[in-house]
Amino acid sequence: MNEYKNKFIQKKKGGKKLDKKQSLKQAAYNVFSNKGYKATAISEVAKQAGMAVGSFYNYYESKEEIFLDVYIEENNRIRQVIMNDIDWQGDVVELIGQLFGQSRSLISSNKILAEWYNPAISNELHSYYSSEEGKASNPFHQFLIETFTKRMMMEGYSQEKIQEVLEVYHLFYYIDMNITEKDVPNVNQTIETLATYFVKGLFK
Repeated sequence: MNEYKNKFIQKKKGGKKLDKKQSLKQAAYNVFSNKGYKATAISEVAKQAGMAVGSFYNYYESKEEIFLDVYIEENNRIRQVIMNDIDWQGDVVELIGQLFGQSRSLISSNKILAEWYNPAISNELHSYYSSEEGKASNPFHQFLIETFTKRMMMEGYSQEKIQEVLEVYHLFYYIDMNITEKDVPNVNQTIETLATYFVKGLFK
């Protein structure tokens, strides 16, 4: 009986800790959305979450870590909107246009996701999404691979050819993760142009 009671108490405490972490993350989302990454202080996040600054460090080691947590969740939410809105069975060239168009529209107007280009935090974001962990836990990345693999299978491509094409996709992914407008002006437009002509040659 005591063992069951102890397990129940531990589970309850664990639930409270998760609730507090979620409250902290929500507070961080609100502050980051209003002030941006650079102007946000941990003290402001803790205050909005209703906890002492010292308690913040029970859940996150730094501002960078909580921002990454917020960014991942927001990125997944926006990418899900894109996944739901696009006709993935339609003309593949039009599909690419929709994909880049939706991304520009939804991301440029989102203060959290726009931090991707902020030198103060961009290295941490790029490193995470370039890592094997980041790729494996990125639903949109996995969705694109699965969707285009199915399209190529329907077109009768061999597994060898599909792997060759996916290597090109991984190159696009690498460019997106590592090259910015500062390195190459209009790089996003260039990637869209390359992707459009690539799929046009692949599926036409």
